[in-house]
Amino acid sequence: MMRELDGLVRGRLVAELSGASGSGPARRVTVVTGPAGCGKTTLLAHHAASFPGPVAWLRLEPGDAALPALARRLGAALAPLLPDPGEDAGPLVDADAVALVDAAREIPAGSLLVVDDLHLLYGTAAEAHIERLLSAAPVQAVLASRRVPGINLHRHELGPVNLIGQDALRFRTWEVERLFRDVYAEPLLPEDAAVLTRRAGGWAAGLHMFHLSTSGRSQVERRAAVRALDGRLPQSQAYLARTVLADLPEGARDFLVRTCVFTVLTAERCDLLLGTDDARRHLHRLAALQAFTLSPDHGRTYRYHEALRAHLEIELAEDLGEQGAREWHGRAAALLEAEGAYADAAQAYARAADWPAVRRLIPRTGLGEGPRESEVPGSPETGPREAGDLWHDVLPAWLVAEEPLLLLAQGRHLFSRGRVDQAVDVLRQAEQRARHPSALAACRRHRALAAMWSPRAAVGGTHPHWTAELRAATRANPAEVTCTRPVAVLAARLLSGDVATARRLAATADPDALDLDGLALRLVRGALTAVDGDPGAAVALERLADDAERARLPWLSRMARVVPALGGADPDRKEARRIAEECEGDRDPWGALLAASVWCLADLLWGRPDHEAADEVVRLALPLGAGVFAAWARAVRAVLPGAGAEEARKADAQARAAGVPAARTLATAARMVHASRPAHVPEAPRAPVRGRAHTDDMPEEGDLLVRCFGGFAVEVGGDALDLSAVRPKARTVLRLLAVNAGRPVHRDVLLAALWPESDPAAATRGLHVALSALRTSLAAHRLARVVARRGEAYLLDAPCDVAEFRRALRGPRTAPALESMLATYGGDLLPEDGAAEWVVHERDVLRTQAAECASELATLRLAAGRPDAAVLAAVRCLEIDEWHDPAWRTLIAAYERLGDVMAAARARRRYSAMLDDLEVPAL
Repeated sequence: MMRELDGLVRGRLVAELSGASGSGPARRVTVVTGPAGCGKTTLLAHHAASFPGPVAWLRLEPGDAALPALARRLGAALAPLLPDPGEDAGPLVDADAVALVDAAREIPAGSLLVVDDLHLLYGTAAEAHIERLLSAAPVQAVLASRRVPGINLHRHELGPVNLIGQDALRFRTWEVERLFRDVYAEPLLPEDAAVLTRRAGGWAAGLHMFHLSTSGRSQVERRAAVRALDGRLPQSQAYLARTVLADLPEGARDFLVRTCVFTVLTAERCDLLLGTDDARRHLHRLAALQAFTLSPDHGRTYRYHEALRAHLEIELAEDLGEQGAREWHGRAAALLEAEGAYADAAQAYARAADWPAVRRLIPRTGLGEGPRESEVPGSPETGPREAGDLWHDVLPAWLVAEEPLLLLAQGRHLFSRGRVDQAVDVLRQAEQRARHPSALAACRRHRALAAMWSPRAAVGGTHPHWTAELRAATRANPAEVTCTRPVAVLAARLLSGDVATARRLAATADPDALDLDGLALRLVRGALTAVDGDPGAAVALERLADDAERARLPWLSRMARVVPALGGADPDRKEARRIAEECEGDRDPWGALLAASVWCLADLLWGRPDHEAADEVVRLALPLGAGVFAAWARAVRAVLPGAGAEEARKADAQARAAGVPAARTLATAARMVHASRPAHVPEAPRAPVRGRAHTDDMPEEGDLLVRCFGGFAVEVGGDALDLSAVRPKARTVLRLLAVNAGRPVHRDVLLAALWPESDPAAATRGLHVALSALRTSLAAHRLARVVARRGEAYLLDAPCDVAEFRRALRGPRTAPALESMLATYGGDLLPEDGAAEWVVHERDVLRTQAAECASELATLRLAAGRPDAAVLAAVRCLEIDEWHDPAWRTLIAAYERLGDVMAAARARRRYSAMLDDLEVPAL
């Protein structure tokens, strides 16, 4: 009986089963192997449901190892495949094993036989009978097993056999995102999905158990649960103990537990650690049993699945005690260090909590290596062992903050996620802490590379990395790119509108290429075939998304999920828009721009003109200095229905300034159309670019200001609006959005902050009522558009003192800049909200930052010979934070420099009294 359909339809695997993946000719027999809970049965069910012909399904049971029992059940499963089941089913069901093989020869081609749990027959005559039947029957067959079957897969009658192993079954990050969004209806943020995928190892059962354990919780709670994952989930431990460890041969469990201290296992490492000489036999047997053990290089090295390894580490601590487990990790670390595997050794020392040893090895891990050729926003960080992921899992935050090379790894990890500004800030911290010349050079090199893509990057300048030309091509004159790297040439041709050349380049793409240039060519080829309506485009792009993720190119994997929108299907267009919003919420501005550009182009190609898509591209492109993208978007905007002559004129000017003749041709055509329009024909109203242009029903940006420091106020033209008529809960929503002005706030964050005790349905209704009331009240002041929706998030799109303060913090720390910051900081954040949980932490952070600004200003003024100004700044710091030690010292020094002995003495007494209160000895 076929399993009822559920779960996520995984297109890349279903295509692999059906032979539509493009990875080779269709195979008659496919074997799917993987440990328990890897999603084998679900995959088989989805394949059977999509198969165009008749399907026979047999899920084996332990009793089927007896050949007569197997023959009866197999005959019953195959009976519906006969040309006339009603007449011939009886003999087939009652046939013995030999007769069953003869009868199966009559089954017509084009049928499918699915056999699940074949491992139950391993090494029996019943398994050999399955082999004989497959050799005789002209059916397509899919066999699922927890281990490689004992049948002869090289048998001539079977033809080439397609093998799908446990690594292919592993859920990819983007599949986890879809699973939680589309199947579980509880979306995860992209970063959380990535962490969950890594820590669960893409294990289907582990993902499902995480969902069950967090179902109904808010997104904030689920995010905390993701961060807390350490293998201790009771359901997961019980499942692994029951389905994996319980069935292992004698001695295998102890071997697994003692060797789980290695990330990469070899027979030599295990023998040295255990003092044995049979580790190779153990590892080979575990891999053959598919006991969550994988060898990517045919027996030279092995890895335990992440979920199993987390479980084994818990068992190691239970067997040896916490101290004994740390000592065992330390023993493994010493072996790895002696072998020269410094990155693995450092991680093992971290698990042993031997922080001096970790510090000693960090310089030898290669974290300061130069940037990869592929390093562009969203490309992988370099350095061994995927540092941005693994180091974060094993090292405490305080150690990362102190070590420049770890900060370097963290910055490159942020860059790999497209978080350019965050990456620049962290890399700057690494540069400031670096002391060794080579480490300092590495930090500077990577900061310069990241800064080149930052919205704050200055125009002009040079950089030796090849991506500098690519970055310049996004600003202007893409046709002038001289770099010969295929990916740069391809991008430049597309940005300049030379699709014909891009098509010729893409035609040379190797469908199996895994380097950056080859993957980029495959992406463009997939995009063009999607536009052409090729039904194989979707499968090719999904395979590309998988290959890009495996190559650690997350930006390219994300784009492979966006470009199917160019095929015109509504679900794919919605997916492109959702990914654009998701990237923006994840602080990935370039990912958002690329996704929005595809969304805009898809709308244009398929006759669904949408001003919003073009406006969105302009809104995203301008802060990035991506003038070429803005030029194309404005040219598209100019040809859409409802655009006017002025729109076309501006588009023409933008295209001319950006050096994009093809976009200018589009804009010129729009101008010609408008020039021929009769003067009495009115132009249709146009929607403004969100966050940039304004209409008559909105105040000008310079007239509007939202204040949160020292008390909440919305001011227009310097006058505070009267919001007393707004419902209290709606005012709280407005204040929470104001604290995050310019940043989307996800619905779940609002629900968790304002309706923590309510059930999800009631909380959601309350949020909708509050937002509706808020918009209605703001509309009376022509401010309805100030609160905007971004997918599942909401945004306050208005100038705000908090946002301005945060922006200033990222800029230069000169004295005038610090004075401006202090002028912006008008007091505690939202004092009227008291100790509300959602504001307390942010209030403390901003207060601390403001105090630091004042203290820095006092130090600068004193160093510049202006002790009077230093006194004012130091006093301001102490007004904000009376416990700020450097400010007291600067104040005393400034008074002494002024010659004000009495004031210096008073300040010294107050400082001494404060130290006494804290029971801190004076220095």
